[in-house]
Amino acid sequence: MSLKVTTWNIEHSSELITANPSANDLDRIRRIRETITEMDPDILLIVEGPKGEQAITDFCNTVLNNTWVPVLLKQPGDTLGDKDSDYGYDGRGTQWMWYVVKPGILNNCRIQQAQVWHSFIGSADWSVNYWGKIKPDDHDHYRQPQVLVYTLGNGEEIELIGVHLKSKINLKSITRDPEGNLDGNYLETALKARVKLATEARNIRDYVDAKFNQLPAPGIMVLGDCNDGPGHDFFEQQYLFFDLIQNLQGEVLLAERYFNHVLFDFPANLRWTAKFRDPILNIPASQNPLLIDHILISQPLVNGSLSLKVNSGNGLVEHQAFERGNAGANNSTRSSDHRPVSCVLDDNP
Repeated sequence: MSLKVTTWNIEHSSELITANPSANDLDRIRRIRETITEMDPDILLIVEGPKGEQAITDFCNTVLNNTWVPVLLKQPGDTLGDKDSDYGYDGRGTQWMWYVVKPGILNNCRIQQAQVWHSFIGSADWSVNYWGKIKPDDHDHYRQPQVLVYTLGNGEEIELIGVHLKSKINLKSITRDPEGNLDGNYLETALKARVKLATEARNIRDYVDAKFNQLPAPGIMVLGDCNDGPGHDFFEQQYLFFDLIQNLQGEVLLAERYFNHVLFDFPANLRWTAKFRDPILNIPASQNPLLIDHILISQPLVNGSLSLKVNSGNGLVEHQAFERGNAGANNSTRSSDHRPVSCVLDDNP
């Protein structure tokens, strides 16, 4: 049986489970439900999900009519938790990540406690020397990656690593020196955000390396909102000289550990998931399509080592479902500012 996996940043999803939804909320709920129904994923990673097990349970009931249900750390007899300390998601803030799945495969799915991640890496945080500073600072995942383990009928397991990396949003005022070079707090904040984001990607690769030291052919998917994409933006090209996606994919010469991007053969003009304004290059959002939502897969899911396989053409940005769901919408009623990305894993007899 094939398996469809989708990631979608559903903007401000927590606003949809209020006791007294507004007309705009009800319109958004309808649009989100119709979009997910058309995409019909078996497993959906919701990024910017609501905080706490009770909240995501209410979301699945209110928005999805329980056609998809949450995979929780909750054990039989436990009450639903609202705080990360309850069950071990290590979630903070108000934007959590959740896997919701079709009820028929719920028993094949389990969430891995965050302490397993920390144990494999060796720590919950890591040191960062910004721009050659002698003394390092500490950084950690503000939004701890969430791992879903999916067990196939033959006992094989696939790990889905859901991520929501550091945002590059910069609210500082743009300032320049007399020669027109960026300076001040805006530049420092922009560079620090990108360094933090890049080290989060490196931490994910450390976890991936730990899995390759445990299994000969681990099936791993990294999916979610990385807040960055392939290539170099202005700051990465001018100051930092790195590419976030390469940090996630790994070294191509270490071929067995290199991750493929599911959109590598998707048409280039459609290979984007959000449009945001670039204030530095003065590019309006309408002319700045960005690929910041991703699904990457380990080689065992490509080369036939496992009973599920990602074949050529199996990845897509769900533009059609998104556009249909948002026909006639405005900024208050649109489903999200991100478009979903999906990947189908086919049977590999």
